Amino acid sequence: MNKLTTSQQKILKSIHLISAGLWLSSVIILMLLPIISRNITTGDELYMYNLVYYFIDMFILTPAAIFTLLTGLIYSLFTNWGFFRHGWLVYKWVVTLLIILIGTFYLGPLVTKSLEIANTKRLASLQDQNYTHGEMVGLYAAIINSSLLIIAVCFSVYKPWKNINKFKIAHNHANAADAEHSAAD
Repeated sequence: MNKLTTSQQKILKSIHLISAGLWLSSVIILMLLPIISRNITTGDELYMYNLVYYFIDMFILTPAAIFTLLTGLIYSLFTNWGFFRHGWLVYKWVVTLLIILIGTFYLGPLVTKSLEIANTKRLASLQDQNYTHGEMVGLYAAIINSSLLIIAVCFSVYKPWKNINKFKIAHNHANAADAEHSAAD
């Protein structure tokens, strides 16, 4: 398979970093946005809050997450990084896929439902179990996702578990040495 040139890799890396930055920023904003909701006093304000939350989630966060996934896929396919060569890459793949799948099939529908409830019930939404459940799950998800994405960024910088194969070889040598030492005793 053809590999990307250095110039192409730099363009791809720029797009990947911008996308990941937008994704992380959006998740952090969704984590902090409930602070504003404490001052809501009317149904129209509650609806607008939910509309802003929905807009950020669906039109900024989701495309940024997809672009991050796609640029990561291109990176893995067309450079020497691969998918499973490094432990930190495995972490990033697992976290990226997990967050996107949970967001798509669970969190996204909750955000949509909260917006619908706020549109229909306005301030009475605050007494609706489905609405309050969605708000609580959304807050916890934003905290967890922010943490996981911040760790992914740190792993991208520090690259722990740099080469899984070297780790396995070193681990196997250590086990063999322990076995020889035990047999000698």
